Amino acid sequence: MAIRGAAVVDWTGRFEQLAAHEAALAGDELDELGQAAWFVGRDDVSQRAWERAHLRYLDDGDLASAVRCVFWLGFTLSEHGDGVRAGAWMGRLMELCGRPDAKPPVDGMRALCAAFGAFAHGEAAASIPLYRDAIERADAAHDADTATLATMGLGRALLADGRVAEAFETFDGVMLRIANGRVSDRAAGPAYCAVIASLLARGDIERARVWTRELGDWCDAQHGLEPFRGECTLHRASVMQIGGEWTGAASAAAQVCETEKRTETLANAWYRAADLHRVAGRADASRDALRRAAALGRDVQPALALLHRDAGDLAGAWAGLTTARSTSVDPATRSEVLAAAVRIALDRGHLEDAKDAAAELATCAEAFDTLYLRALSSRADGDVAVAAGRPLEALPLLRAAWAGWRRLDAPYDAAVTRVSIGEAVRALGDGEGAELEFDAARGVLEGLGAIPDLARLERTATAAATESDPGLSRREREVLTLVARGWSNRRIAEHLFLSERTVARHVGSILAKLGVPSRSAATAYAFEHGLAATA
Repeated sequence: MAIRGAAVVDWTGRFEQLAAHEAALAGDELDELGQAAWFVGRDDVSQRAWERAHLRYLDDGDLASAVRCVFWLGFTLSEHGDGVRAGAWMGRLMELCGRPDAKPPVDGMRALCAAFGAFAHGEAAASIPLYRDAIERADAAHDADTATLATMGLGRALLADGRVAEAFETFDGVMLRIANGRVSDRAAGPAYCAVIASLLARGDIERARVWTRELGDWCDAQHGLEPFRGECTLHRASVMQIGGEWTGAASAAAQVCETEKRTETLANAWYRAADLHRVAGRADASRDALRRAAALGRDVQPALALLHRDAGDLAGAWAGLTTARSTSVDPATRSEVLAAAVRIALDRGHLEDAKDAAAELATCAEAFDTLYLRALSSRADGDVAVAAGRPLEALPLLRAAWAGWRRLDAPYDAAVTRVSIGEAVRALGDGEGAELEFDAARGVLEGLGAIPDLARLERTATAAATESDPGLSRREREVLTLVARGWSNRRIAEHLFLSERTVARHVGSILAKLGVPSRSAATAYAFEHGLAATA
């Protein structure tokens, strides 16, 4: 379902036009200046304009409009973490709503403020009926903005109270409200961001992908937009990384790193950039980005642990994850930490530690029941079963995980899972089937440029090699056959639809596995051992 086609708005132009005549603006114009200033990132002007607008509205006897300005003052200050001043303005709102001349249109905002207050004090369950009351009152007054923000708040409260299915349905309801075209831009922006952030934090990648696309369209229609541009771009980067669009994701994260002013968003951008550098094998760049994220207060696990793993420092990797497991709160991050813990525990040969982490991951996946978390959990359980010598039990788990990644259009995770499937198949005695799985994974990982995972794949594929079997992969055997025919790397690349660099890497790996110094020596070895019978 597509969200309404947003009209293009030039907030920069409107801000400059109104700000030039600020002293002479009427209440409606000051209100609009407050909104335009907020959108272009001029919070000082925004707060001043809304404060003056609310006084001008009161002078004109328009209490409902005055309350609206006060509400947005409190809301925006709260979103920026200024709880003291936000609380003061919310107190002012309650005072105005208690006046004898207050009419029903302000009831929704008053109820919403009460709900926000309860939720901010950690009383999620108590805030749920308050949010429902705010929605009912706002709908009765035809106040679409307040009803939408109250629905957003209700979704967050339901999540915090553990009512996950209801929460996700409520978030869908937020988007439906925006889709009807009656919600203003000032309410649509925060609603989009809050919903997508909640979905990503809970591992609901399917919904997050849909709404991130809509948020991007909305942001693109708002010229000069600042408050949501960084968040929008970073949400896009997260979803693009999962979808295998690593170059685009890295570019998006770098853009936020260069332009973002808000500390939390900037820290998240550096973390995203670090993880993208890591999976591509750029260890130094990844470490630098992680240092920047940590300096801004961001927890850098599990990326740092996986970086240690890539470098062969399994003890350091495990130490970092041990701390992260005791501090990670949001389900998606916690699940990723647990999934990393399973991998690293198995690399260390500590099966019981892997079992414990996999069991905890299964509990998290069951609680939130999203496809992403189920796929993570199934792969972890499958990997543990393979390591425990139960490949027949592992296969359905790993195939279920692979099917989940395919549905999510997550090629990297699908390829990593196929490596595990290959290990299970090989353990059941099907060497050729294992090679097919390894080769399929290799093709995807090469296309993505996942250098550390390619190195692990080659180690896995050759783990059972014997003296008579040099452990060449299926693709390496194909390359060796063509080398034995005297073909150049360029000709081999064209024939196998690979890059010359990939072919060169295969040739280097072949020479190392055969223990020979040159292509001619590899050719002789191939004929001597029957590895190039068709050459």
